[in-house]
Amino acid sequence: MRPPTVARTRRARVRRVLPVGGTVTRRLQALAVVLFLLCALGLSVSVVGDVRSGRIAWVRPDSPSTVTLALAAVGVSAVTAGAVTVAVLRRTLSRSGVRSRGSALLALAAVAYLPALLLGSGWLAWSAVTACFVLELLSARPALVLTSTGLVLQVALTRTAGAEWGTSVFAGVSYVATSVLLFLVLRCVNTYRELELARAELAHAEVLAERVRVSRDLHDLLGRNLAAISLKVELARRHQRGGRGEALAGELDEVLGLSHAAAADLRALVAGYRVLTVRTELAAAVRLLTDAGVRCEVDAALDGDLEADLGAADDVVAWVLREAATNVVKHADATWCTVSVGPAADGPSRVVDLVVENDGAATATGGGDGTGLLGARERVRVVGGALEVSVRREVFRLECRVPVGVLARAQEEGEPL
Repeated sequence: MRPPTVARTRRARVRRVLPVGGTVTRRLQALAVVLFLLCALGLSVSVVGDVRSGRIAWVRPDSPSTVTLALAAVGVSAVTAGAVTVAVLRRTLSRSGVRSRGSALLALAAVAYLPALLLGSGWLAWSAVTACFVLELLSARPALVLTSTGLVLQVALTRTAGAEWGTSVFAGVSYVATSVLLFLVLRCVNTYRELELARAELAHAEVLAERVRVSRDLHDLLGRNLAAISLKVELARRHQRGGRGEALAGELDEVLGLSHAAAADLRALVAGYRVLTVRTELAAAVRLLTDAGVRCEVDAALDGDLEADLGAADDVVAWVLREAATNVVKHADATWCTVSVGPAADGPSRVVDLVVENDGAATATGGGDGTGLLGARERVRVVGGALEVSVRREVFRLECRVPVGVLARAQEEGEPL
């Protein structure tokens, strides 16, 4: 048995949490069961006709005991064949599938060929049902070999039973046509079930993606405002202890403004409308860093209107800038910070560069990429950009490069940022 791959294991894990099947799938499966039971009933009626007409060697129409015994054999054979076929059919059409394919096919072959020893060549028509399951359960080469063997047996046994060549050939043609048609029925039902399951998996994936987006946006939208509120409250406490009433009132007013901004950001998140600009985030970052006692220098090397120069990259760069400024306040005891943003030529399409540096690498808390940097990397990755973080001589450096043309195409295709 092949060891399960990571993709197969993940797919199986996802399928366990999805619904078994929709109403249409269950109806198709029920119709397939009814179809196979009707085949069993039709074959039984045909063999009963052979019994009453005396076409079975050991049955004498003028002997009620042999006729009764033959009819009982037909009934038992039909019920057994129907029960075995329905059991295999239900496993074949289920999500888990048939676990022991060899045992299932042997059971189907037994109910197709053993009753023919008593009921004559007429019962061999049930071998077409076995052939359809062979085509469904096995790979192409062994299925073709076994089906061809069944065809040869069908023609040979019919001929051996005394039928003419024309009748034997007709039995072989019926075997092929019936097995192929029943196989197509099984394929259609299984294909529809797989399509329905694929739709459920896509819906599940969309739900997971939306959860990731909400988690990421909650962190990015509220993290900066909450950090600023904590900073303002600390400043307000200092003004209170120093008896500076006017400064205290000013800090409290800013806390109120920040809380309103956080509420507005939360409403924007719920509504799915969240657009940031580098212009507003630059101003907010300068205020936040200055209030935290960090000397901030900004180099926005852009001519003309900032939004026009940035174009479609404005939103992504603004998100990264917000996260970078928040991390300086929350995770580093920096004394200075520089922010550089501007477009740079990079081949046929423009590239927007954002560089944030600070001297708080030596005192930074935590290690590796946190939730915020992971979210920033994901935003930049979606648009074909790159985000690099490095530390050199106790200077923390974050560099983000976003190709404007690629991002514009991503927005046209509706890719979530």
